[in-house]
Amino acid sequence: MTRALPLLRDRRGATVIEFALILPVVLSAVCGTIELGHMLVARMVLDGAVVEAARVATASVDNSQAARDTVMRQSITTAMSSFPLATGQQMSIDTRVFADFSTAYPEVYADANRNGKYDLGETFTDRNKNGKWDPATPITGTMGGAGDVLSITVRYPKKVLFGFLGTQWAMGSLINLSATTVVRNEAVSRTS
Repeated sequence: MTRALPLLRDRRGATVIEFALILPVVLSAVCGTIELGHMLVARMVLDGAVVEAARVATASVDNSQAARDTVMRQSITTAMSSFPLATGQQMSIDTRVFADFSTAYPEVYADANRNGKYDLGETFTDRNKNGKWDPATPITGTMGGAGDVLSITVRYPKKVLFGFLGTQWAMGSLINLSATTVVRNEAVSRTS
């Protein structure tokens, strides 16, 4: 017992043990900050890419809808090339065409039962004064014609940079980013 007493007072290894205990917490905080920053930058780039792609697609109504769709998709893909997609995932781009801005958005309603959809009897703002609730009402086509309103929604499953953070924070291996913009196509076609 008298020999063990000097060992209990020896503090030479305490720093190594403290460092080993605090290192995972510090690394998680540093890597989490980097991951959050990367995600925010990716989100801003995606927003800008969608707006730019919409501008390109709506400014060229003289081209076919397929050609405009291809240019839009290439523009977004190029802008997001610095942000890796999650393994086995693909970016999805959904376009919907509306006759005008008022039909591009559903009428606002009070979701009394909180089920996320309009139910008969719930109060709503009747924008067009027709006495009934109107959802967003798209028309046919992928990119629309002159003067139509185009809604573009992009979903981008970004890869998590630090895989161990995904398991620690229950996010998995990806962060789902999305961006939407609603714009009007050029009102006049140059070819007609």
